Amino acid sequence: MSDQVCPHTARGENASGLSGCESLAAQFRALGHPARLAILRRLAGEKEACCGEIVSALPLAQSTVSQHLQVLKEAGFLTCDTRGRNCHYVLNWDQISKTQDASDAFWKLLNSQQDQSLVGSAKALAANE
Repeated sequence: MSDQVCPHTARGENASGLSGCESLAAQFRALGHPARLAILRRLAGEKEACCGEIVSALPLAQSTVSQHLQVLKEAGFLTCDTRGRNCHYVLNWDQISKTQDASDAFWKLLNSQQDQSLVGSAKALAANE
């Protein structure tokens, strides 16, 4: 994760305004499906689970669950301990913590900009009186 969370840039510095946001957006995309959230919730209560155990807990086909597991794994939320032909999935608590920190920083940044905007609006109203 980037140390800066979607920093505000002046015009011309970054025309797209996307610098610093890609990592957090990728994490949000990985979390953007109810099945993936259910998988994380299930694994949070267990040390590990193989794909079959996860499939049995969800009303989805094995292939669909496997795709969701792959997305979570690619995003760093899961690690896979391969034993023979089975993969045992474990939550990567370090990545979860980093995503939470980046998300918290993002919302804090938005809230602080809202506060600044409100102060600026109040000053403008007072100046017009």
